[in-house]
Amino acid sequence: MIDPTANEKKAMEMSSERAGEYLGWLKKTDMAEFSQKEWSDLIEVIVSGYLEGMYNLADDEVPF
Repeated sequence: MIDPTANEKKAMEMSSERAGEYLGWLKKTDMAEFSQKEWSDLIEVIVSGYLEGMYNLADDEVPF
């Protein structure tokens, strides 16, 4: 992402927190050991966390 907005940065932070929670629940950090389902679930957690973050921030402009 080139020159992300403040809201995009905040949404990425929110998404990263969710990904960390998932990895903690999974008790794995070596992605080479992930099953296809675990990998797909991680991507879903990241993308849905980002989209939810952007949706929640849409009406609340984060200052630069």
